[in-house]
Amino acid sequence: MTKKSLVRVLIMIAALVLLAPTAVTAQDPPPPLAEMWVLVAKADHGDELRAAIKKHMAFRSEQGDPRAWQAYTPVLGDELNRVAVRFCCVKWADVDAYREWSMSADAVGEHFDEHVAPHVQTAEHYFESMDWSNSHWSEAGGPYRLFAVTEFDIKAGHSAEFTAAMDKMSQIAIDQGWASDRRSWLWASRIGGSPQQSIVIPHRDYASFEQAEDSFFRFLTEKLGSEEQAAALFHQFESSTSGSDFQIWAHREDLSMAEDD
Repeated sequence: MTKKSLVRVLIMIAALVLLAPTAVTAQDPPPPLAEMWVLVAKADHGDELRAAIKKHMAFRSEQGDPRAWQAYTPVLGDELNRVAVRFCCVKWADVDAYREWSMSADAVGEHFDEHVAPHVQTAEHYFESMDWSNSHWSEAGGPYRLFAVTEFDIKAGHSAEFTAAMDKMSQIAIDQGWASDRRSWLWASRIGGSPQQSIVIPHRDYASFEQAEDSFFRFLTEKLGSEEQAAALFHQFESSTSGSDFQIWAHREDLSMAEDD
C-alpha cells in the first residue's frame, strides 16, 4: 500500500466485540453498523506502530474527532503485529456525516501520514452489520477486556441455511433461558470481502474462560426434545460453512480514544 493511499485510509476514518454501548433489547437496539480498520505492521515495526497509533489517537482527540475509536490486538497465533481500530455503532447516514468531518480535518491525515503510515504494511477496511435480534449483550457481566471471536466462512449458496440455523439456535437461547448476565454474545456479518459471519463472546479477564459452563448442546437437546434434533440443527449450521477461525482480541485502552460516560 502506498503512503498516499494509507493517508486516504485514515482520512476516511478521521475499530474489535467490542462492542455494544448498552444492553441489547429488542425494543431499543443500537444502530446496526460498526466500522473497522485492521492495520498490519511492517516487519519488526510492531512496537513502533502501536506507539504511533497511541500518539495519533491522542491527536485525533485534540482535533475534536466525534468518534471515540477503540483499539484491539490479537493474542493467539503468529500474526500478532495487527491492530484493529473499531467504532460502534452507527447508521449509514452517520458514515456520510463522519466522512464530511474527516475530509475537512486535514491535520489529522497529515499527522497519520507522518507518524503512523511509515510503520504500516497493509490496511484492511470493513463495515460490520450487527444482528441485534439474534444477539444478547449485557454490560452487567463486564467490564469486558477480552473478546473471543469465531469467524465462519459461509459456503457459496448456503447463506440461507446458515442464517436459518443461526436464527433458530439464537432465539431458543434468548427465549428459553440460556441468555443471562453471564452469557452475552453478538452476531455480526462482514460487509466487504468473502461472506463471513462472526460471533463475539466477551470476557472480563482470562480467568473467566475457566468458568464452568453448561453445554449448549445439552441445553438445545432439552429444549428441542431429543439429541437427534439438536444434532440435526448443529449439522445444518456447520455444513453451511467452509471453515472457521478463532481469535481472542484484547481491548487496548492505552491505544484507544477516551469514551464519553
